[in-house]
Amino acid sequence: MDDEFEPIEQAMAAVAKMRIREEVEQQVFSLKVDQEEAADCKCQCCPPRSTQEAADYCCNALFTLDLLKKGKLLRDGLMRKLKEPGHHSCIVKDKLFTTYIMNEAAALSSAETFSMLSGEPITDDNKALRYGSYRLFVATSVGHLGKGVRIRLPSCFIHAVRQKWPSNTYTGFAQSEINDI
Repeated sequence: MDDEFEPIEQAMAAVAKMRIREEVEQQVFSLKVDQEEAADCKCQCCPPRSTQEAADYCCNALFTLDLLKKGKLLRDGLMRKLKEPGHHSCIVKDKLFTTYIMNEAAALSSAETFSMLSGEPITDDNKALRYGSYRLFVATSVGHLGKGVRIRLPSCFIHAVRQKWPSNTYTGFAQSEINDI
């Protein structure tokens, strides 16, 4: 009787291993980096630490702390794309963000394109604009990550987007729901 549960247990173990691997792959900073050091706001644009998730970080940490693969992709992409690198205390003050990534027309275009491709209708304009802006950030700085592959974005950017297109509730960073077994 126990043998019939063995495949289910094996599948559950495989899913658990995938979740662990996914969490490691989505980390931005080296394990040597203290998360509180990464979250310490140097740009003066992050929300209060008490309102952030444990793994949130300031944009300045991308340029000063030891990074893993996704962190390096993000940092290097930003360095290539920022219009005035080093001229502002925070990335959201750079013209890349003020004139493009956080531009309502660009964010709406991104949201409408996603809606068209996914078949999901836009039901909440501000949520669509936030998600459109998040997609523009990733597409501009890193490029296509792959279906279901996610990367945590700097808390100062998330905060600026939420200030521009507010809501009563926010999802926060979510792990991918895709399970390729």
